[in-house]
Amino acid sequence: MVVTKGKKKHRFTKVKASYPVVVLTADGPVEGETQHITPQETFVRCRDPLRLYDIASLSIKVSKHESLLAEGEVVLSNRYGPDDEITPRGMTVRFINLSARDRLRLRTLIARHYQRKVRQIAGEA
Repeated sequence: MVVTKGKKKHRFTKVKASYPVVVLTADGPVEGETQHITPQETFVRCRDPLRLYDIASLSIKVSKHESLLAEGEVVLSNRYGPDDEITPRGMTVRFINLSARDRLRLRTLIARHYQRKVRQIAGEA
């Protein structure tokens, strides 16, 4: 944790993870997948990202039997730029109004994902 100007600034590990996502909007569902995820936000790669500051509900399928439903605000959107590995088409969505229970579920999910990656790397060495 880093303290800056009297405010606490938390740093969270960004985990590269691909989970199917359905973004529920007034215009209908937008399908995509996460590219990375933290307890605070996720990048959703999709064909038709929402506009900056749009708010929508996300359903993130974290396993065969479990989904996480969250509300989020678009804080970065690549609607018109290139769509490649460096600048993929999609949007960064910051989670808002996430319950303490769901935030803990998200942290646990990320920790498990990170541990699996570490074990894979250790097994390769």
